[in-house]
Amino acid sequence: MSILNRDYRNVLVLSTCQMLFGAGRSMIVLTAPLIAYGLMEEKSLATLPHALVIVGTAILTLPASLLMRRLGRRYGFAVGALIGSAGGVTCVLAIQLVDFWLFCLGTLLFGAAAGFAQHYRFAAADVASLDFRGKAISLVLAGGVAAGVLGPELANV
Repeated sequence: MSILNRDYRNVLVLSTCQMLFGAGRSMIVLTAPLIAYGLMEEKSLATLPHALVIVGTAILTLPASLLMRRLGRRYGFAVGALIGSAGGVTCVLAIQLVDFWLFCLGTLLFGAAAGFAQHYRFAAADVASLDFRGKAISLVLAGGVAAGVLGPELANV
């Protein structure tokens, strides 16, 4: 019974991480072009920060996997969280300094953190018992569904 409790606890943590990450991603999708539009004279580049989120994700998804294989998922997710936090701080600083290119760097870092967050569902499959594995993956992905509701609401605040 304690194994089942450990499974549920781990999946709850991963699902919460998925929800928080997804909410942040929703907010960046909704707000980055608007923020960029206000930061720069050249309005045609307003969607560049959002594109850099995707580029950052693409660049770091495979290295994140290799890092987690070497150091373990816990440390890998911690590195991803640090990169994401650095991205958030960079974005806030860029807004305060009215610096478009610094904002682009922040969104690139956020995208890099997304490369780590893509592995939450795989971690759920790894930590869950065989009988619970399918449900564990579903519960983690359900965190993304919750994020789809939470993220836009937070962006409106």
